[in-house]
Amino acid sequence: MFLKFLLLLFLNHSLFSYENDTSIKALWVVRDYLTQKHLINEVLDFANRNGFNHIFAQVRGRGDAYYDSEIVPKSHLVENDFDPLDYLIRSNSNKSIKIHAWINVYYLWSSKHHPTQSDHLLLNNSHWLDRSENDDYIKNQIYLRNKNQMKIVGEGFYLSPTNPMVNRYLISVIDELSRKYKLDGIHYDYIRFHNSNYGYNEIGLSEFNRNSVKDYNGDRDIFFSEFKRNSITEFVKDASKKIKLNSNEIIISAAVKPNIYDAKLLFFQEWDLWLSAGYIDLAVPMNYMVKEEDFIQNMYMIKDNLPSRYHDKIVVGISTYNQNARLAGKKIQRLRRMNFNNISIFSYTEFVKNPYYWKKLKKYF
Repeated sequence: MFLKFLLLLFLNHSLFSYENDTSIKALWVVRDYLTQKHLINEVLDFANRNGFNHIFAQVRGRGDAYYDSEIVPKSHLVENDFDPLDYLIRSNSNKSIKIHAWINVYYLWSSKHHPTQSDHLLLNNSHWLDRSENDDYIKNQIYLRNKNQMKIVGEGFYLSPTNPMVNRYLISVIDELSRKYKLDGIHYDYIRFHNSNYGYNEIGLSEFNRNSVKDYNGDRDIFFSEFKRNSITEFVKDASKKIKLNSNEIIISAAVKPNIYDAKLLFFQEWDLWLSAGYIDLAVPMNYMVKEEDFIQNMYMIKDNLPSRYHDKIVVGISTYNQNARLAGKKIQRLRRMNFNNISIFSYTEFVKNPYYWKKLKKYF
């Protein structure tokens, strides 16, 4: 009888804990799974059955839209009469699952082939592209003459964060999304420079020289780096104001580099400031390290450099594409021991390709 009582007490406690678990269990869903209704239905069914309470749905991939927009050209993978984002929101009957519009902010193009949309920014706004100092391929618009054999350097083509016209355009994109759709969140990705060698957009350089030349009399590189960081931070600040004007209930989050120093110095992404200033509500460090010691080192840097009152605003990104389920699961366990209870899994794709992966990972979840 006593054993039966203990069993009932344990079950009730477990049920109570589950029902009152406020931790974030997020899932990144790439745009490939938003092109048709049955794919979106499968995403929602998977999230429902497996305890995910936030979905980061990629609706802006490479300068295109997986929704109906008056500003952004629609993806060639989506039928003209279908709005994937609207369908996702309307089909989500479980209101405990929050839908976030995941947008690649400055990342514009990665294929060696030209976009199929004639109104794509890559084809019409070459003066908006960022480049490295000696990159004549972009500066002289040579890529426009290479329709099917464009040279792809690194990740591809980026918009310039230092060009005011770029940021005004992106604010209009975010404004449209936050006005038109009943979103739970907007999730920024690639809200950074391509790498530390970039920042030589002509208009951006003019802005730097016009605004900063009077202020520095020492190391130009230091001031230039600060200018690049400020350009993105000002965008994040302005975007936050616009979103909150449209809806104060929208959660603003950003997928960020997990090494807090590399983020600032190499990608000009001062996400700790964005979080402490209230420009974003959640920071999602993409801690995709395979070696546990590298993974833990990133977490201790976050823990040591970010005041504890912001730790519950950290959602740690765990990768599945580069490690097995056991390694990913052990990282989740370690995070909980460090009191980081919010996680996001990258990505749903792995579970579709290999259903056994989730069966193994679920026990850690």
